[in-house]
Amino acid sequence: MHTPTDADTDTETGTGTGTDPVRLAERAAASDVQTFGDFFLSRFLGLEIAYDDDERACTVRLPYAPHLGNPQGSVHGGIIATAMDISMGHLTHHYLSTAMTVEMDLRFFRPLRTDGTATARLLNPGRRLVHLESRMTDTEGRLIAHAVGSWHRLDAPLPPAST
Repeated sequence: MHTPTDADTDTETGTGTGTDPVRLAERAAASDVQTFGDFFLSRFLGLEIAYDDDERACTVRLPYAPHLGNPQGSVHGGIIATAMDISMGHLTHHYLSTAMTVEMDLRFFRPLRTDGTATARLLNPGRRLVHLESRMTDTEGRLIAHAVGSWHRLDAPLPPAST
């Protein structure tokens, strides 16, 4: 389970409201910026996005917060899927072009009860379709989930219209 830290303390009040979903939503909505790395959902979830040029990888750190959990106390699978989708989308945008998810196949191996890190890598950077993977690990490096996905490059020429 998550142990509260200084990161859970609101810097304005000194109280434990740093993971209060209402305050997080208000802070996320305070800006109308919608760019890669800085958009409402990334701000609300507290995501930290980074790139490794040597590995051509993108990591998305997902901090644990109780409001992201399910009744069992672990992070909801939809939140994990979102962070993994974001890791693959940002990877594609950073190294190739803007793209959109065509499909994503996801397998869960264990519950996430700590911060998580989704690391995306290119498997096949095609001209139209990009194939990627993302691996979510916990703070101890254990594999939480694995996803493979296909993304349609938005800079790709459209196929000829069928008649």
